[in-house]
Amino acid sequence: MSNEELTENEATVYDRQLRVWGVEVQRRLNAAKILIAGMTSGVAAEVAKNTALAGVGSLSLLDDTPCSPDAAPCNFLIPADFMASQSVAEASAATLREMNPLVRIEALPGGVAEQPDTDFLSGFDVILLPQAPLSMQLAYDKACTEVNVAFFTAYSRGTVAYFFENLHVHEHTPMDAPSGAPLQKSLSSFTPLESALHHPWNKLSARFTHKLVYALRVCSEFALKEGRPPVLADLEQLQSRAQQLGREAASQAAADHPGKPLPKETVSEDVLPTEVLEELVTGDTELPPVNAVLGGVLANEILKVVSHKGDPVNNFFFFSLMDNVGQIETLG
Repeated sequence: MSNEELTENEATVYDRQLRVWGVEVQRRLNAAKILIAGMTSGVAAEVAKNTALAGVGSLSLLDDTPCSPDAAPCNFLIPADFMASQSVAEASAATLREMNPLVRIEALPGGVAEQPDTDFLSGFDVILLPQAPLSMQLAYDKACTEVNVAFFTAYSRGTVAYFFENLHVHEHTPMDAPSGAPLQKSLSSFTPLESALHHPWNKLSARFTHKLVYALRVCSEFALKEGRPPVLADLEQLQSRAQQLGREAASQAAADHPGKPLPKETVSEDVLPTEVLEELVTGDTELPPVNAVLGGVLANEILKVVSHKGDPVNNFFFFSLMDNVGQIETLG
């Protein structure tokens, strides 16, 4: 594809990014089909905005939640004068079409199914399932693996946020490949969400691992066992489980290094600060600044995936306002 094959409008709208990543990458973006399943969150709105402005081929939104002042308070795509007959997806789609008329944007009928239809998912290149229950995340991750569709999930609450991606086996070229040099393609293998969530603690470095890794582990374990997400009343139980896992990791490290001092990075029972766990469990609502950070990184990641340009995040990205750090963790 050459510059001449772009319409005048496309060349004007995408001029800046064409200078950054070239026409071939834009061609791949123009062919990409993305589904965001769930539009009540601010993270979903951020990703939808960023991918639409970048010029993906089609962006489908799935969420039949009726518009109301309380339906999606963090979704800035829903206008103040929304129509009561509109769903959250329909109102968001209308705003996105105004932002970039060159992208095919549609609000699909129906809501997000708890058990995904693989035939339906196979029509997309990327599935994003934000702010969903863990059981649903696991079901969609498994279904996307069956049809080889890239799967993303994201969560934002209070001052903490993260996203996970499973690209199965993904081929890409480096973003910073020298001009004129032969393209060196790389293959990356990804771990299913269930395996990533059960990464052994004795394989983690307490000194370098993001604290949200430990918080997510005990919260996901609780959710699978109890069939519901943990709440403030469960905080003591969660902390107790974290301490138990920390002790087990330390014991395993001692068994692996008999007669020797334990490495400084050995996971201990005090590895998970209470305030980190409490924020993940009880954060009152989404914070726009946190959503902007997570949504920006996540949208860029989706663009890398569909363009096959740049090293992908493998497989978690964590962010917290407590330390203002965004950190990639490879688990599983």
